[in-house]
Amino acid sequence: MKYFWTHRDHIPEGMGYGQFTPAHLIWIALTTVFIAAVAFLYAGAGPSEKLTILRSIAAALMISEVIKMVLMAKTGVKISEYLPLEICSFGAYFTVLDSISASNPFFGVMLLTLFMPGAIMAIVFPTTQALPAINFYTIHQFLYHGLIVAYVAARFVCGEIPLVYSTLWGSIARILVLIGIMYVVDTVFDKNFMFLRDAYENPMLEIIRKYCGDGPRYTIGLILFSIFVINVFFCIFKIIMILFHI
Repeated sequence: MKYFWTHRDHIPEGMGYGQFTPAHLIWIALTTVFIAAVAFLYAGAGPSEKLTILRSIAAALMISEVIKMVLMAKTGVKISEYLPLEICSFGAYFTVLDSISASNPFFGVMLLTLFMPGAIMAIVFPTTQALPAINFYTIHQFLYHGLIVAYVAARFVCGEIPLVYSTLWGSIARILVLIGIMYVVDTVFDKNFMFLRDAYENPMLEIIRKYCGDGPRYTIGLILFSIFVINVFFCIFKIIMILFHI
């Protein structure tokens, strides 16, 4: 527990739980159980209870992020490097907007085909692997992304997210606009929000960098990979809908 509140910028080397180690697999299992429990609870709830669950998840996402930022500020972490402007940060923001008007399908397809896969990737390839398994930021990593997945999964299994291929490209267009804005921010302020300029030692993104190269080639490769993943997950979710009559 000595390093429970310690950020990865201040952690000694060799303290991490690692990639696909027993500790990491336990975190994946616990997160999966949590997601399934939320989806099960949501499926059995009435309309008003469902709205409460959705808004509680949205509130938990925002509160957890505020706590993380306050902790970083109190412990001398350079906050400008860790502003909540990552892909899953926007996933959380869209989750909040979706929870305000859950009957509006505007954000549903984006949440299902981009932000949910992004959150799953963050669970499978966490950026906290250099930290101890029992650490605030490790817990935040799995809880935060688990909440996003749980929110979207719960709505999906209840048939509340219409999945039509013609609407998918509208979502991709909005995502590309967001990427364009964040790439300008990254370039102007020399940042790497949304991993748009560098893989930052993320195992999955390092594969893209390896085959596409650095600089703009990496960024283009990441965008094309994201569009491919969105289409793949669309097909997966569509097959699930057909098989289970969602």
